[in-house]
Amino acid sequence: MRILFVLPRMITGGIERVTLNLVKELRNRGHDCAFALRKAYGEFLPEAEALCPVYEIAAKGLHQFVPKLSNLIRQWQPTHIVSALADVGFLTYLAIKHSNQEVCWVHSVHGPHDIITVKPNVMGRLRFRLDNFFAAIVYKNTDKIIAVSNGVRQDILNKFQCSEDKVVTIYNPVLENKHLVPKSTTTNFVNNSPKIIALGRLTRQKGFDILIQAMQKVPQPWHLEIWGDGEEKENLQRLIDVLDLNTSITLKGSTNQPFNILRQADLFVLSSRFEGLPTVLIEAICCQCNIVSTDCPYGAAEILENGRWGTLVENENIQALANAITKNLNKKIHIAPNWLIQRAQPFTKEVAIDQWENILKNLKGDIK
Repeated sequence: MRILFVLPRMITGGIERVTLNLVKELRNRGHDCAFALRKAYGEFLPEAEALCPVYEIAAKGLHQFVPKLSNLIRQWQPTHIVSALADVGFLTYLAIKHSNQEVCWVHSVHGPHDIITVKPNVMGRLRFRLDNFFAAIVYKNTDKIIAVSNGVRQDILNKFQCSEDKVVTIYNPVLENKHLVPKSTTTNFVNNSPKIIALGRLTRQKGFDILIQAMQKVPQPWHLEIWGDGEEKENLQRLIDVLDLNTSITLKGSTNQPFNILRQADLFVLSSRFEGLPTVLIEAICCQCNIVSTDCPYGAAEILENGRWGTLVENENIQALANAITKNLNKKIHIAPNWLIQRAQPFTKEVAIDQWENILKNLKGDIK
């Protein structure tokens, strides 16, 4: 198969990281892959370029996207196209039509539609309406929709006119078998304080503002490291300053070594307002972290099996988050590491790639 992956850029986000894993494993199985990026930038760009060809299709503006992607489809002759994000999917649909090429098109959905683009302002409401408009067209015309969790799949079926057999759940290819090893029992203290780790893009979605406010209510000692970068960095630092938590909370910047960081954690916290399937939560389970997570839509409760593998708290509830963190730091909750390793196994790359490969090959057979 020749598979073209269409994304806006290669920043350090969950979609980009998961797509890189998918491309790497498909190439290992003998399939040709390439990236078509709206703009060729982002922290993961060197890794993408080392894996396969990368084509920039709209460097001078969005008006270039459809004609340049159409030309690329005609020249590169993919058997399959995989897109993500509703607006990119809509433009991909137009490019496929314009190319007049016969190609299997799969669209992956990484988050819920009711809140994925909503912000508390007019622009947020407009983006929400556009997202749903684009998604409706994409879902009607794509050959298969891949949802990253059962919650996201049900969200699609509830809100859009899709047949159930068109929407398939495939968990993200996150882990390798080499990651499923016991964690060191060494306690990782920072200045004699337990180390708490949070990791993700510094965006409103990830709820780091909620976490920072919750930490003010957690009795010392502790030290929180927030790993990631994004548009909320200055606001989060300002909040840390206002709450006088500079000595206890550190914004560490982006990383491409999440497993190394998570294996040092005495506690991992996911504070997201919403997710599709939080990759970092899977990585935290694999690293046998004690976990506190918001019960956000969707994915967290699904991964943690409603609290079996970590503590779930009410979404956007600062006090509940603080209480759960305090309880975990007091060692009142503990899950055996070997059980967490077993829970991580369904999220291995081998399992996910088998499912992706099966879907893509079946589509290729259908189109012939």
